[in-house]
Amino acid sequence: MPFDAAPTAVNTDCLLCPVRSCLGRRGGQEQTTAWGEMLAPRMAVMPGAGALYHNGDRLRSIYSVRGGCLKTFTVDAEGNERIRGFYLPGDLIGLDALGDGICLATAAAVIPSQVCVAPLADLRQLMLRQPEMAQRMMEQTSRELALALAVSGDYSAEQRVAAFLLHMRQRTGGGEVLRLPMAQRDVGNYLRLATETVCRTLKGMERKGWVVLGERSVRFVNEAQLRAAAEPVGLHHGQSELARAA
Repeated sequence: MPFDAAPTAVNTDCLLCPVRSCLGRRGGQEQTTAWGEMLAPRMAVMPGAGALYHNGDRLRSIYSVRGGCLKTFTVDAEGNERIRGFYLPGDLIGLDALGDGICLATAAAVIPSQVCVAPLADLRQLMLRQPEMAQRMMEQTSRELALALAVSGDYSAEQRVAAFLLHMRQRTGGGEVLRLPMAQRDVGNYLRLATETVCRTLKGMERKGWVVLGERSVRFVNEAQLRAAAEPVGLHHGQSELARAA
């Protein structure tokens, strides 16, 4: 069933879920069953149809992406959106609010998406009973921190875009063709680059024979050169295990 035709909330059977990189699918069947029993009905999230939560809201649930792509962002005093992260199937949304319980950004869909809802109180009880799940959540939090630190570094446009492409390729399964769910405008916003700079950089990579560009797609031709350009950023490192599980 396409996400845009899905009911707003449906029950979840984790043993049938295709997202093997989900937190609840990375252990044995007993852990998967416990994770599924803890979940509230999953939700469809549509672009432009309201946010999953807003900046300043009290955190009541952690959300596991089942399909599609979501983003978190803040809005500055001039009304400009500042994207903090993109979330793909298997990612958890809301980890940055676990400290004081207040959401630090707004979360909304980039494309039609579905999320599984883990009520925070129930999730905490589950982690007490299953320390392995708490460990996996710490590992995912560590990956998000490493990602944020990489993006905040002082790198050239070519380094940033190359690292982003490789990182997204790993997160989506490592195929020859990367299909980007987000527009170049959002990529630039996330990488702190102008849209025109992202476009110019991608075209420059195509002229060099590194990639072939399509409509929201990138075919990798010379991965070695991309990796050489991305090496200082390190954004594409540390995701191989998650990509293999996807």
